[in-house]
Amino acid sequence: MKNVLVCIAGSIGAVEIQNYLTVLRSTWGSSIHVIMTESATKMIQKDTVNYFIDGNVFVNSTDSTDQFKIPHIHLTAWADLMVIIPASANIIGKVANGIADDLLSTAAMAAKCPVIFCPNMNEHMLNRPAMQRNLKQLKEDGYLIVEPGEEEAIQLSTGQKVQGAMPSAGQFIPRLEETLRGQGIHV
Repeated sequence: MKNVLVCIAGSIGAVEIQNYLTVLRSTWGSSIHVIMTESATKMIQKDTVNYFIDGNVFVNSTDSTDQFKIPHIHLTAWADLMVIIPASANIIGKVANGIADDLLSTAAMAAKCPVIFCPNMNEHMLNRPAMQRNLKQLKEDGYLIVEPGEEEAIQLSTGQKVQGAMPSAGQFIPRLEETLRGQGIHV
C-alpha cells in the first residue's frame, strides 16, 4: 500500500498515533496524508501529527492544497487504502448511518479504495447492541473492520485492564494485512 490515508477520530487512542504512523512508514514505506476530526485535535495537535508523516494533515472540508483542492474527493482518489485509527463510536455510528457531516465521515463515504475501521473504545461501549449493529452495517456496506484483539489495554481514566482496544502498534501491520488478505487484497 503505497498511499495511505490515515484518519484519526476522537478516541483516547489518538494520543499514540505517532507509533502507528511510524510503523506504516517503516514497514510499508507508505506515503501518508492524515484527516483528523475536530475532537481528535483536542487530544493530539495537528502539528505534532504532521511531524510523523510526509504529507499533510486535514481537519476541515475547507482545508486544501494544490494537489487536494477538494479533500474528501482528491485524498480518497489518491489513496490506495484508508485506515481510520482510532475509530471512535461516533465515527462508526456516523458512517454506518450515512451521516457525512465532517471531513472524515465524508471521505469515508466517498472513498473508492478499501476503508478499514480500527475500533477503539471501552469494552462496554463496544458490546452495546447499537455499536454491534453499526459494525455489522459497516461490514454489509463493504467496509473492513480490524476487530479489537484479545490484547488487554489499560483504560487511561481508571487504570483498569479492558478489552475493546485497537491493536497495539506492534500488531497493527499484521492485523491490517490479515484483514486485507481476508478480502482477497494482497499487500
